[in-house]
Amino acid sequence: MDQPAVLPLVVLALGLVVFLLLSRPEGKSTSPKVQQRALGNGQEKVLEQKLLSMTLGNRGAIERGVTAKRRQHPRASRAELLEMVYDDYVKDRSR
Repeated sequence: MDQPAVLPLVVLALGLVVFLLLSRPEGKSTSPKVQQRALGNGQEKVLEQKLLSMTLGNRGAIERGVTAKRRQHPRASRAELLEMVYDDYVKDRSR
């Protein structure tokens, strides 16, 4: 291939990359790990309060749920585990 034919292909490829980067949805991460890291101490307290409300203040039930989830996901943070327990309670309530 000669150089004049390569230049348009390079420009087209760069344009496609820029278009794909600009067309990504805002605020949505493509990686679940990025979303997991976003859970912080504030989120942990909010989830804990929601769970306390759902379990009528039964902290033992929450801790048992967190312990069970920790066995399945040993590297997850407490906030992530609380979110999993909360999701399970919401699923059970909808049945």
